[in-house]
Amino acid sequence: MFSAYIADNKTAIIVIAGLLVFTVFRFVFSKAYEKVDDVLSAIVKYFCAVLLTAMILICFYNTTARYLFAASTMWAEETIRYAAVWVTCVGASMTARADNHTTMDLLQEMIKNDRVRAVAYAATRAVSCLFLVLLIPAAFEMLSVYSHAFSSGIKVFGEKLPMNWLYYSFLFGCITMYLGYLRIVPPKFKKIWTGTLEKTEFELINEGLLTDDETPAEAEKGENK
Repeated sequence: MFSAYIADNKTAIIVIAGLLVFTVFRFVFSKAYEKVDDVLSAIVKYFCAVLLTAMILICFYNTTARYLFAASTMWAEETIRYAAVWVTCVGASMTARADNHTTMDLLQEMIKNDRVRAVAYAATRAVSCLFLVLLIPAAFEMLSVYSHAFSSGIKVFGEKLPMNWLYYSFLFGCITMYLGYLRIVPPKFKKIWTGTLEKTEFELINEGLLTDDETPAEAEKGENK
């Protein structure tokens, strides 16, 4: 049964194995990894910027054509939807890279021991990465299901665009989010472990260190004096 699963999900297993190799590479050759990751981050950033720009321009064109010339185009609305999905899935990796996704860290922030907090932080991000890895086989299944479906209005070189191009965003989103967490979690874990991470606004308020007239940075300075 297990061998049959591997045979049915061979490509997904290869991708997951690649992520595991990249994880080892991250810790063994951290300097080289950071250079590679900087390039990847720049590619994702500019890719999302291009898509957002295209969405704005196409939306402006379609709105102008519809209301001024009564000539709305089907491909424009569909292209905007495709681009929006890609920006959402792939762009989520930029949020993961900054560790700014919505999280339930209330209990973690109430823990006083820095080392326990660090372990709790790493555990929650590890669970997130595990879910991303487990979603990769589902992403390949979606690509297979929609491989014979086509968009209604978008054409590339005279042929309708396969609908599974839309679902590639789900696959790349899982991979880039995983790599985003791989970049931010180790250094942040180290800062939490050593107690050098800047305190959040919640922590400062909870400890009575932040007043209405202070910013978090000012409160940190006051505590260090």
